[in-house]
Amino acid sequence: TALPTMLNLMVVPLVNAVDTFYVGQLADPLALAAQSAANQCFFTIYFLAAFLPTITAPLVAEAIGKEDWDTAKQRVCESLFLSN
Repeated sequence: TALPTMLNLMVVPLVNAVDTFYVGQLADPLALAAQSAANQCFFTIYFLAAFLPTITAPLVAEAIGKEDWDTAKQRVCESLFLSN
């Protein structure tokens, strides 16, 4: 699960770099400043949304691997509670 997680977390900085590059071509400092602020907001929201499955999926998989169904159900319920 490490490789897909790493690739998933590398997407946002790549998208932010491409966006910044193209907005920088406009030669408008205000547009570039706005893009930088938007990148920070997007990254924060994305990190909060991506953090939960990245942490809970291995916990659920470990419980299922041990055939501990009660713990697996508990981990799923915890993640659903945290996502609300």
